[in-house]
Amino acid sequence: MTIRLTRPIKITLAVVVLLLAFRIALPYVVKSYVNKTLEELPGYTGYVEDVDIALIRGAYQIEGLVLREEKGNEKYPFLNIPVTDLSIEWKALFKGRLVGEVIMSSPEMNILAGSSNSEDPTLNHWTDVVKDLMPITINRFTVHSGKLTFLDFTVSPDVKLPIHDMELVALNLANVEEVGDKLPSKVTVTGKSIGGGALKGEMQVDALKKIPDFDSNFQLTGVNLTSINNFIKAYAKFDVERGKLDMYSELKLTNGKLDGYIKPFFEEVKVLDVKKDVKEGGVLSAVKEAVIGIFTEAAENQPRDQIATRIPITGDINNPKTNGWKTFINVLKHAFIDAFAKGIENNV
Repeated sequence: MTIRLTRPIKITLAVVVLLLAFRIALPYVVKSYVNKTLEELPGYTGYVEDVDIALIRGAYQIEGLVLREEKGNEKYPFLNIPVTDLSIEWKALFKGRLVGEVIMSSPEMNILAGSSNSEDPTLNHWTDVVKDLMPITINRFTVHSGKLTFLDFTVSPDVKLPIHDMELVALNLANVEEVGDKLPSKVTVTGKSIGGGALKGEMQVDALKKIPDFDSNFQLTGVNLTSINNFIKAYAKFDVERGKLDMYSELKLTNGKLDGYIKPFFEEVKVLDVKKDVKEGGVLSAVKEAVIGIFTEAAENQPRDQIATRIPITGDINNPKTNGWKTFINVLKHAFIDAFAKGIENNV
């Protein structure tokens, strides 16, 4: 028995076959497009391992995204993101706005000191890449289990300062909610540092400006100083036997002008262990650390066994600077007059 297909049925079957072929080919097309976009970023090379499409959900996933500096360290890429989910934010769609949501799982970012490219990407370059990967405005951005590491292999010993288990949530980046605020978007971040420190921060931001305005405060508390001895040895040329670091910061950016401070507190600091230092570095090293220990003792706020200073940060966003003289004066002020209140001042 021969089954004859009518013309409408043939057309319908042809459309179905084309749609299936399109669905099968789409991930490969998107993967090629993403790889091409990453390769065109000046000063960097990048690729993705795979792309999955979820048409019903209005989303796609980028798996295994790696971005390297052209003259960077092969072992430590600038970005390594196992999974990035980009989707339509349906809640905002119901309010009449077509915006997207981005969720990154276990991303890692490595900041290498001393690395430089002959051609560094500008803000416009980065903006173009983000627009190419997510052609609609991003309204919600989330990071789960992130890691940010500062590395410096130009000094001895090598320096590695990681912040891990980072959780970041940025809301209302497209200002979908009418909140009547100059800084309508909110960003919160938490994490853990080397030496058992706890990171906590929040920011209000106007994300729609070309150079976003923001008002932020951050704190990093409970860092065991011995865990960052490589950092201290590399930059200050001595080490500590014990101590704790708490650090607080407020930063405000308005029309490209940066204003704020970083305030570190050092408590129960001990610099010198004579027997150990003589054995490891010789007599001269021990003498040097003894002198440093004497200054540390003199600069402490004695009743609280605490050293602190306030480092001002001011200037253009592209050239933030610290005032060393004010820093020095503030050390003396804390040591011999009164201790700074421990915590955020809320005065920026």
